[in-house]
This record gives sequence, structure tokens and C-alpha cells, in this order.
Amino acid sequence: VMSAVDDVARMLALVPWLLERPGATVQETAAVFGVAESKVREDLYHLDFCGLPGLGGGDLFDVSIVADRIVVSMADELREPLRLTPVEALRLVLIAEAVRDAVAGDLPELDGAIAKLRAAADVPRGVSVELDDTGARWLVPIRRAIESDRTVTFAYRGRADDAPQSRTVDPWGLTVAEGFWYVQGHDHGAGARRTFRLDRVADLEVGDQPRTHPTGVVEAPRYRPSEGDVEVVLRVEARAAWLAEAIDVAEASQEGPVLVLRFSTDALSWVSSLVLTAGAGVRVEQPTELRELVVAEAQAALSRYAGSAGTESSS
Repeated sequence: VMSAVDDVARMLALVPWLLERPGATVQETAAVFGVAESKVREDLYHLDFCGLPGLGGGDLFDVSIVADRIVVSMADELREPLRLTPVEALRLVLIAEAVRDAVAGDLPELDGAIAKLRAAADVPRGVSVELDDTGARWLVPIRRAIESDRTVTFAYRGRADDAPQSRTVDPWGLTVAEGFWYVQGHDHGAGARRTFRLDRVADLEVGDQPRTHPTGVVEAPRYRPSEGDVEVVLRVEARAAWLAEAIDVAEASQEGPVLVLRFSTDALSWVSSLVLTAGAGVRVEQPTELRELVVAEAQAALSRYAGSAGTESSS
């Protein structure tokens, strides 16, 4: 099945290719890009509504088919290599430097590549940006623990924890998702595999003892229900549909205009904060405990607001 990503990638390559080959036939183009001739014609139809920023009448590409030969005009800017803006160039340099720090010198070639990037983008030496903590500082010791089959011990504050808890883990894999690093392994305390987000880790130490559990398969980070979890059902309106992305739901079903989300959690306080953020766009169907928690937190917030408003009016 052809995805939208495939379609966009092909169309991005299609215009420069056609500019280099004026008069290419639909059949030839379809063969080169490995698609049906009807797909090429569909792409060209869409490209006729595309162009450069501004998108006025003089900014759109001019695409036509004459006697089965394709003619593209009003797109000469795409003949030249794309140039990065200063912001794009700085972002590219910072990403490369973040990768270098994450691999801990295992790719020394990166230093030379980064120097060339800085020179080409004219990024002054010493320019840097403070990024949010993604847990990358723990990558080196965890990688060493994985390589040497050692346990790691650290303090971890999960979504349901009032205070950090000590965890001992046999790590077997590292992965990154949505800008955050995760370590996966066997949690000795839970007696099962667990995934930990590294920006919630503190005081990590590599142990002297060898691992006692076999390695597992590294998977995309996701919440794994445990025996003590609570079943939650939320009825969500379209304006709060983002909740389906914010929560790792087990089941989502459409009932008329309402989306019903079902999932398990060990962190009702975290779910409560999401419900309060969604406001009138979501209703808690179960459990009663969550409904009571949402009401209590909403009333507490209103009380704090009323108190601060009273203080301001009397001053």
C-alpha cells in the first residue's frame, strides 16, 4: 500500500528530475519512479497546485502534458541546491553534536564532520543552545553496563511516584522516542521487563554484579499494565481527541460523535491532570476514584484562584 509519505517523497524528487529532462514521457517517468502511469498523472495534477512560498498566481508550478510529454515551468528555483536558513543550519549542527555526545566518542569521524558543518553554515565557535534534559547523560554508563553484562541501580520517579524509588535493572537496550531516551531491561523489584525514561533517572551507578536475566527484544517505548493497575474509561469529544495520542490506550472505539478510550494505569493523578487539561471535552465513565480525584483537584484549583484574586483586590 502506497503511503502519503511515499507520495510526498516521490513528488519532491519528481520536479528536479523533470527539470533536468524536459519532454520526458509519462511512460518513461513512471518506469523510473516505479509507479503506474496513472499515479504519475495524479502526482502532476497535485503539483500543479504547488509552488514556492507566497503561493500566488505567479508562484505556482506550471505543469502540463503535451502529446504524452511532460513540461514543467515556473520552477527554476528548484534547479539550484537548497540553502539552509541560519536557524536550520544551527539546528543541524546541534543535532550532530547531540549525536556525538550520545555515542561517547565511538564515532570520532563526527568531530570532523561537525567542524565542516559549522564552517559551511558559518556558525561561530562557542555558539550553543541549552536543550531540555532528555536523559542523554546516562547513555554512556548504561551502554557500558549493557556491553559488560552488568546491572544498573538508579533512583527513578515514575508518573505514580510521590518520591524517587530505587530500581535495580538488568539493562538490554536503549531507544529514543519523541526526543527522549529510554532504557529497557529486567526490573529486579517488579520481577518483569520495564522501560524507564532517562530524564526521570538520577544517581545511576553500574553495579559490580553480572546480570542475572537474559536479554530481551528492544521495542518501541510503551506502557505495560501491571497487576495493580486501575481500568479507566473516558468518553472524549472531538475537541479533546488529542487524549488518544497522549495516552497509551488499549482500545479506542467510536460511538457516534464520541470516542471511547479504554486503558489501564497505575497513575490516576497523571490521568486526572490530562482530564482537567481537556476540560469539558472529556467525561470520566470509570473509575469513580478518578472522577472524585478530578473534582477534588478542580475545586482545589478554584479555591487557590479565589484566594489569589481576593489578595489582589485587597492590596
